[in-house]
Amino acid sequence: MQFSGLNKYKLKYGFSIPVETAIGKGLYIGHFGSIAINPKAVIGENCNISPGNTIRQTNRGKKQGVPTIGNKVWIGTNAIIVGQITIGDNALIAPGAIVNFVVPEYDIVLGYPGKIVSYNGTEGYINRVLSI
Repeated sequence: MQFSGLNKYKLKYGFSIPVETAIGKGLYIGHFGSIAINPKAVIGENCNISPGNTIRQTNRGKKQGVPTIGNKVWIGTNAIIVGQITIGDNALIAPGAIVNFVVPEYDIVLGYPGKIVSYNGTEGYINRVLSI
């Protein structure tokens, strides 16, 4: 599903989410603020994205490409997710985390560089879950 109509809000609200970005239903953007998402990134259903997030590509190396983010993923403020990686369903990316590696479902990533610190996932964090 394409998430249409977002480019017109780029200047007004401070985010860059191209219309061709594949985004599942139920995307929740918590607050006003800079969000930059590569047009080839894939974002699953019922994800929460906070301000200051960057979801971008890596242009060289083993992880050249863009991220794929699963369903019910919570991404905290100022998190950076880069490269051809997958963030599993129900994962939580803590504020300020830098993620350039595969994150299994239900894992919690914290820090710079990001490290998996828990396996409890997003229970209680996801806002406005729509039926899948």
